[in-house]
Amino acid sequence: MTRASDSPGSRAHRSFVRLFVSSARAALIHRHAAPRAMSVTAVAATERATFVSSSSSRVRAPRRRRAGRPARAAASEGDDIETERGREPRANVRVNARGSALRLENVERSPSFRLALFADCQYADKENQTRDDGSGRVKFFRDARRRLADAFDAFDARASELSGIVNLGDLFDGYNDDDKTTRPVLRGEMREETREKNRRDLSVVADIVNSSSTRVFHCIGNHDCSVTKRTFLSAVNATSMGEYYSVPMPRKWRLVILDTTDLNPRYVPADSSEYDAAFAFAKEAADNDREEIVPWGGGIGPTQFAWLESELKDAKEKEDRVIIASHNALHRDAARYQMSAWNSDAVSSLIEESGVVKICLAGHDHPGKYLYHHGVHYVTLEAMLEAKNNTSYAFLDVYQHEAILTGVGASTSRKMRVSPHGLFTGIATFGAETIGAIAGAGSDASVETSQMGLIEWVNTRGRDTY
Repeated sequence: MTRASDSPGSRAHRSFVRLFVSSARAALIHRHAAPRAMSVTAVAATERATFVSSSSSRVRAPRRRRAGRPARAAASEGDDIETERGREPRANVRVNARGSALRLENVERSPSFRLALFADCQYADKENQTRDDGSGRVKFFRDARRRLADAFDAFDARASELSGIVNLGDLFDGYNDDDKTTRPVLRGEMREETREKNRRDLSVVADIVNSSSTRVFHCIGNHDCSVTKRTFLSAVNATSMGEYYSVPMPRKWRLVILDTTDLNPRYVPADSSEYDAAFAFAKEAADNDREEIVPWGGGIGPTQFAWLESELKDAKEKEDRVIIASHNALHRDAARYQMSAWNSDAVSSLIEESGVVKICLAGHDHPGKYLYHHGVHYVTLEAMLEAKNNTSYAFLDVYQHEAILTGVGASTSRKMRVSPHGLFTGIATFGAETIGAIAGAGSDASVETSQMGLIEWVNTRGRDTY
């Protein structure tokens, strides 16, 4: 006679319980762990549970289909599907089925949002210019028009995927009649001939930008100030946005656009409220021979700085994460000497102390640069103008735990973590209190002699970082 406890269903149940208890003993108990690791574990456990339950002798009645709803067509196992690796057999499992690896792959492939980026197009209707600093770098002024058009063709081809296009400044090169011998250098009276050349060159690239179906967020660059800021913003249909602002992005992110020409009296209207502070800063720098304060630079003025401080505080309260875009780099080491924002020390301190800013994007320094400092990725994008391989732009895919910058042409690709690693809050210790007591167990060798607690050791040393 067969006992009820020996039925196939009961044996399957006991097998599942033993498997679950065994897994639980070996598992690390933690919080805020990376979703990828958790998802893989969950999928594996679900697949095991599904396998065990499928051995049960009980048969579940089929679910009744609602009237009028067509039956779902089941794919046969012999059907093939197109994948990145070519044609492969189709698994007889729906993407949304419990335990489906296809579901996990779909989630991991989907970013929270995507931005397109470019910097320093700097178009001008004039001959190419080779720099005289021995670098061999060439400014391809006229070809910049074609480069910009090609980039926007690529952006428009992915318009449905984009949350926006970020112009990191210096859309056109521009002309001026300023006296460069004065300190500080101020905006001189411009001849009508110079004004007309500026209007003509700006209109060429503005037409390309304005033809896009995707919204474009413009950082004002120093060359853009060859016309007034109001004239520039009007030309690119961005008057309503202003010179600096914040835009919400999907999944509790926000994009902050800053104006790093704000602290240079050369680029600030003399009748504006910001002019006095800008002039005082530039005058003090000139009087003290501060070589890093150059006429083509700038920074974040007091009014804008206070706004940024308030914006970051608001983001922290709402648990938003922030990407900042500006023309000049916001950390002194995120660009070459004299190329970062004039008050980059104060700005970067504010950014890093906020804890909410994950990425700072910039242009201006044409060769490009990268810095990771106190949890912030500072990316200076290579200039479109000087790209030897015909172009430079990028796509930024932002995921829950990382951002991937995919460069095209001269732009460098990067992978950047945007969330902290999970912290272990518990671990199977087998009676040991320190890592040193357990690392060499079972052998004469002492692999680790640290007296750090196990949990502290795992959180500080037992993980890869980037």
